[in-house]
Amino acid sequence: MLASGIFWAYIIGNLVEAVGAMGTINREYLARMDKANEMVRGFATKDLPLELSGSTAAMKASTRVRRFITNQRDRASNKWLDSHSAPTLTDQYPTLEILSPELQRLCALHLLQPMIESVPYLSSRYLSPEEQADIALKSVSLEFSNGERFTQHFGLGRGLMIFRTGLAYATRKNLSWKSFYWRKSCPDHPMDVNEILVEDDFMSERQLVYHFVGFTRVLFIPRSVVMEALENNESAWKGCGRWRYFMGKLTLNSVNYGAVETA
Repeated sequence: MLASGIFWAYIIGNLVEAVGAMGTINREYLARMDKANEMVRGFATKDLPLELSGSTAAMKASTRVRRFITNQRDRASNKWLDSHSAPTLTDQYPTLEILSPELQRLCALHLLQPMIESVPYLSSRYLSPEEQADIALKSVSLEFSNGERFTQHFGLGRGLMIFRTGLAYATRKNLSWKSFYWRKSCPDHPMDVNEILVEDDFMSERQLVYHFVGFTRVLFIPRSVVMEALENNESAWKGCGRWRYFMGKLTLNSVNYGAVETA
């Protein structure tokens, strides 16, 4: 009887906690939607031409804003209540901040190691668990709405993107859409691992532009974090990174001669 009572108390406690969490999420959703509606009402113009809006979605900005917030709510996770636009692991999981360095490393690997492992020059073939954990803790999560375009983060610059949910296609800067069409639909697979190693100056006129189809969530590893890891690990650079760099340069040089790329 005692064991049965403890069991039911545990079940009821978890149900109450789940209901409370959903209530918090819904209250936050309504609050965010109210603020969004207030912002939309303040729009000086309801419609912008394509060259200003930068959207490939055939819908108004007000609709995209509301749909983005609703998609966030529907895919609610630990970071739904977080106000950061690019949350790190410690932003998403505050418990990490109170753990010992060893436990932080271990949890970071549990959370993101498989995705970091998918990047050839950041894999365990070259990097130690400590180095991979450092990358995990410096990576951020980004979310994009349907029709949004992206080349680099306004604060973090260029970086590797690993799609968690959603998909996108990419065009090349300064080329017509017909010249380049590349559909991205590989969950937990890194994109453009070669070109990210090429210097910013060389990339400026040839950079990929991502066009997101539907609500999309990605893991973003800033280029600065990647290059720091390669600079501190000679074997990763010599064994893999430099060859990937040369392949990226070759791809970008071929763009200058009008080559059509596929994937």
